[in-house]
Amino acid sequence: MAQDHYREFIGKKHIGISVVLALIFWVAFTRMLVPFVPAQSLNWQYVWSGFTALCLTGVFYIAVHMFMLVAGEQRRHR
Repeated sequence: MAQDHYREFIGKKHIGISVVLALIFWVAFTRMLVPFVPAQSLNWQYVWSGFTALCLTGVFYIAVHMFMLVAGEQRRHR
């Protein structure tokens, strides 16, 4: 029952948008975190900054879904 309510506001279009936003967020944070990785090789700096950016991207992805659900509920109550 909770899933039906979830599907009422989040469709395939919204999931696609949030995946694209999450990929853009991941690329931006991977590039932003490279100078802070203590490694000699640039390849290893990108590997570790990419792994770190995955955690941040997961939080961003969940936040985008929460925002979409809240915005959908507010539109429905109006």
